[in-house]
Amino acid sequence: MPDSPLKDLRFLVVGDVMLDRYFWGDVERISPEAPVPVFNLKSVTMSLGGAANVANNLKGLGTKVELAGVVGQDNEAQEFLGLAKEKKIGTKAIIRDRGRPTTVKTRIIASSQQLLRIDAENTDTLSEESLSHLRKEIEALLPEIDALILSDYAKGILSSGELCRWLIGKAREFSLPVMVDPKGLFWRRYEGATCITPNLKELKEIAKEEGLYSSDMAKICEHLIRKYNLSFMLVTLGPEGMYLHHPEIKKRFPAQAREVYDVSGAGDTVIATLTAFYVAGYPLERVVNIANQAAGIVVGKVGTQPILWDELKSFIY
Repeated sequence: MPDSPLKDLRFLVVGDVMLDRYFWGDVERISPEAPVPVFNLKSVTMSLGGAANVANNLKGLGTKVELAGVVGQDNEAQEFLGLAKEKKIGTKAIIRDRGRPTTVKTRIIASSQQLLRIDAENTDTLSEESLSHLRKEIEALLPEIDALILSDYAKGILSSGELCRWLIGKAREFSLPVMVDPKGLFWRRYEGATCITPNLKELKEIAKEEGLYSSDMAKICEHLIRKYNLSFMLVTLGPEGMYLHHPEIKKRFPAQAREVYDVSGAGDTVIATLTAFYVAGYPLERVVNIANQAAGIVVGKVGTQPILWDELKSFIY
């Protein structure tokens, strides 16, 4: 079976990077102190989350990846950077900011069921000093990449329209595609991107914000593409699959999942796979089919885990 056709491509992911921490164990009794389960901890694992999971998916597909974002000056930052190094993800544009903690999501899992999630984060917008440092590091990377992904988790990195507009403007200077996984209702900051990939809930929310009360996805996407100067949109529909809206292709793709254990990170897999095969020059309909297949694979895994080339290659060839 051939190697990944994506191995010579290089991507930059900019966004809200996180450390995903998992406490694995089981529950066999209820506490005598209060009507709550007693969790018996067996092991602890860490993985790359948020925008870093997008980068990890790209790496899993065999590409080269640089990651841009902000972590704190804490032990969690060391864990995060160690994981990125282990995965061979570039961190030249990861900024250390002593004024904010590394974003950490801690999930407590018993018998493959999530009992609780604990978030430790600061969602304030970046300081001017960190923003300036981040821009400088990103600008140095732009001549070396084939596409830019903006992974917005509303944790403060892309919340300001200023950074998004600067990134999209710079990408245009280098004729780079820009793919956006959006968050929130201020889509003006994504104006001029190549593609935006909302889920159905996000699409309904932005449609309401735009004064569109139609349930017709085609009409909503048409409006958004025109208003925000996009090339196309891909809407993820969970168990209903995906909907592609392009001036020449308007099509639904049924879901490919056989079993669903955990949907966390599926959107990261979609935008990573979509971007990689789009840049590789595959026909758009084929690209969406591949992204749909990849999503179907990762939701069958427990925890935040990326798609791997070995899992996808039989579908490609």
